[in-house]
Amino acid sequence: MKTHSFFHRRMQDVREDLLAMAGLVETAVNDAYNALLQRNPRLAKDVINGDRRIDLMENEIDEKSITLLATQQPVAIDLRFLAATTKICSFLERVGDQAVNFSWRVITLSEMEQVEVPDVLKRIYEISHSMLHDSLDSFVNGDPDRARSIIERDDEVDKLTRRFLEDNIQSMTQERKVVRSGVEMILLSRHIERIADEATNVAEEVVYLVEGEVIRHQGESAPGNGTL
Repeated sequence: MKTHSFFHRRMQDVREDLLAMAGLVETAVNDAYNALLQRNPRLAKDVINGDRRIDLMENEIDEKSITLLATQQPVAIDLRFLAATTKICSFLERVGDQAVNFSWRVITLSEMEQVEVPDVLKRIYEISHSMLHDSLDSFVNGDPDRARSIIERDDEVDKLTRRFLEDNIQSMTQERKVVRSGVEMILLSRHIERIADEATNVAEEVVYLVEGEVIRHQGESAPGNGTL
């Protein structure tokens, strides 16, 4: 009984650490976006400097999870939890990296002539941010239905990102002076799109954790049947 209690206390520690890391990552994403809206390179630099803490938390969570897997021999739902946690931890670290990449773009843009943040880019961010937030909520609440709804929204982000790319290419063709800022905006949209991808990955792990079903790659086209 003591061993059982010790194991589940350590499991709870891992869960709390993961949620703390998720909070840091979500704050980094918010701050990076606000730095863009406010043209605030100092805030962008804060996001970049704060990434080290996220990286260290990933290492700590991985170490705790691996130790429990190696020493406690968990079964069923406990095993799925630890396996899902290590993957979610990695996905969150990548989201933090995208916030850093986004922040570097903001710093570059702050040195150029001021341009308005396009409405399409704002919409891409709104959807991607809501996906990230909801994916974390689905983990906290063990809600696979909510997780599945997140996965479906990724297609909208992909379509908007393609539209944003096409619109910017057209603008840059017509006006040479917007080429540099246009390139930076395109890169910003790609960083946001990748945040949506990682939110989708988190949601897929929630479905696996709660239901034991692996849904990654379901519905994808066979090689050679897709489009570029």
